[in-house]
Amino acid sequence: MKIYVLNVDKLNQEVLFQKAYGTVDRFRKEKVDSCKRREDKLRSLGAGLLLAHGVSEVLKTPWSQLREQIHMEYGMHGKPYLKKWEGISFNLSHSGSYATCVISKGETPYVHHRENEVGIDIQKVRTCSLKVAKKVFSHKEYAGLEEVYKENERQGDLLFSRLWAEMESRGKLLGTGVFWTEGISEMIFQKSYAMGEAYWISVSSAKENIPEKISLLGAEELLGSLDA
Repeated sequence: MKIYVLNVDKLNQEVLFQKAYGTVDRFRKEKVDSCKRREDKLRSLGAGLLLAHGVSEVLKTPWSQLREQIHMEYGMHGKPYLKKWEGISFNLSHSGSYATCVISKGETPYVHHRENEVGIDIQKVRTCSLKVAKKVFSHKEYAGLEEVYKENERQGDLLFSRLWAEMESRGKLLGTGVFWTEGISEMIFQKSYAMGEAYWISVSSAKENIPEKISLLGAEELLGSLDA
C-alpha cells in the first residue's frame, strides 16, 4: 500500500496546469472540466496526477503506456474502480491546498479482492461542534471528544477534525457513505497522520498493512516521474 500527498498550489501556475492537464487520462480531464472554481480544478487535477503515479508504480509500467488503458467504473454506492485492473484498490481525497491518494494491489491486478479495499480522507482542521459530533460519532468517540474539548478547545478542534477524517475514510473504504455503523469496526484497520496543525489524513484498510509514513510529492517531481 502507498499513500501519496500533493500540495496543489503550484499547479495554479498556468504552464504547470496545462502540463498536468495534458498528462492525466480522459476521465480525469472530464472531472477537472466539470469543476467551476479554479481551486476545485487544481485539487481534482492533483488527485488525478497522484492516481496516475500510483497506478504506474504498482504496475511497474510507464504512465505513457497506461494512460489510454484507464477505464473508470463505479460500484453500487458510487465508489470508483479501474475496470481493467480490478485488483488495484484506490481512493482519493482533497481539501484546501492538498490532494491525497491511497492505492493497494493484490497478488494480481486483474482479480478483485475485497481485502484489498482502501479509503482515504483529508480534513482541514475546523471548529469543533459538539452538537454535530453527537449526531455522527459513536458514543465512545463523542465522550472522548467532549472531555478533550471542555479542557482545551483547540485540542478539541484537532480531535474533532481527526475523528471526522476517520469516519469519512471508513465510509469510503466500505463504499456505503460516511456515517458510523456500530459493529463493523473490527474489520477495519485505520491510521491517521497529522500535517502540522492544519490537516488530518486518515487511511482505512481491510488489511493491517497501512504504512507508517506518507509520501509528500512536489508538483514538478510528480510530473517528471509521469514523463519518464
